[in-house]
Amino acid sequence: MLLLAPLVAAVLLISGMSGEGGGMTVEEKRLSQTLSSVEGAGRVRVTLYYNESGGGFASARSLVGALVVADGAGSVGVRLHLTQALETLLGLPAGSVMVLEMEGNR
Repeated sequence: MLLLAPLVAAVLLISGMSGEGGGMTVEEKRLSQTLSSVEGAGRVRVTLYYNESGGGFASARSLVGALVVADGAGSVGVRLHLTQALETLLGLPAGSVMVLEMEGNR
């Protein structure tokens, strides 16, 4: 049963990602809007990943990573700025943020 929890979490995450803005939390929307202001970034979508531990009232969520999809991520400079911004804003360690180019930008 314990091995089933990550699979269920992944299915719920994927099913909540359909449509523009669908399934995004308030924090993800706010980060997306802020990062779209970075020069050259264009449209930006942020997805945050959490590790959940415990159960019931004692459950805790800790942020473990972020995925950014942006129009301007084809530029090394834009990718670097977006990565550094999220690492700083969210207190994530280096390597916990992945920035990819949005589909249809070539």
